[in-house]
Amino acid sequence: MFSLEDNHIIVNYHYVEDPRPDKQGIAPCFVSDFEKQVKFLSENYRIVSVSEVFRTAKENGSEKLCAITFDDGLNDQYDNALPILKKYKAPATFFIITSVFSGRLPTAHKIHNLLSRVPVGQLVDKFNGFLKEFYPDLVENYLIPKDRRLTQKRLHEDLITANFKETMIMAPEDMKGRFLRFGFKTFGLNEKKISKELFMDKDRVRLLQKAGMYIGNHSHHHYALNVINEETLRNDLRLSKDVLLDILGEQPKVFSYPHGRSNDAARKILQEEGIEYAVTIDKRAIEKNDEPLLIPRYDTNDIKRLAS
Repeated sequence: MFSLEDNHIIVNYHYVEDPRPDKQGIAPCFVSDFEKQVKFLSENYRIVSVSEVFRTAKENGSEKLCAITFDDGLNDQYDNALPILKKYKAPATFFIITSVFSGRLPTAHKIHNLLSRVPVGQLVDKFNGFLKEFYPDLVENYLIPKDRRLTQKRLHEDLITANFKETMIMAPEDMKGRFLRFGFKTFGLNEKKISKELFMDKDRVRLLQKAGMYIGNHSHHHYALNVINEETLRNDLRLSKDVLLDILGEQPKVFSYPHGRSNDAARKILQEEGIEYAVTIDKRAIEKNDEPLLIPRYDTNDIKRLAS
């Protein structure tokens, strides 16, 4: 649990916007709450980069430091968060998914869009029916229950929503990709249009860099790294590095794990490809003995109580 006795922390955000009827499938940080939190953090910590707060924690430094991060590279982060960051002179790190520049919508955001338009129980029924028809041999592994939790992850979400999201992350890429394409077609959703509306374009990423913000790598396709093979991961990482090099003129050395998932093989490949720091979703302060590719981060909800 977050405490002001924590000297070295990272706080992560995704959506920063006020509630909208067409985005009921997300849980954003409201803009007013975001400003309260940035004000609170800037009053109690010096806001720095991920690498600086990590190095200071390793050296057991006494100065209270915080890094602010954003996953995904969303337009609402640019429109709503950036002006507040500038107001408080608070630099932040934005982790960019690079496949979105070609109009792709990552799995997590397809899920958010479906959940914003379709009751989750209906989506689970459609997936279970799809599974029985097209993957009958995998029903035992991936049928989504409505009466028990599959994992102890996502305890902040209702049981059915948590089960649906976890299955969509952990299922084989061909299965979930096929189902999500089916879902988008069924409910008349345009992937490229939604992607353009949702994510920053390359020019906005360049403007972030020009504004003194840090840019990090969040992979190309936003796969969970613990469920793809090493060749796919290496190719994905190299794609993202090439795109970011073209945009920024340099390759970021800091990485955010998609869905917060990794394993030993993934971390080895990140290191071989020049990534020096990687952040997780392990909700705690940074400790002296932490590894540079397993850096913990608090979430906006962890600091909301003290910052209100």
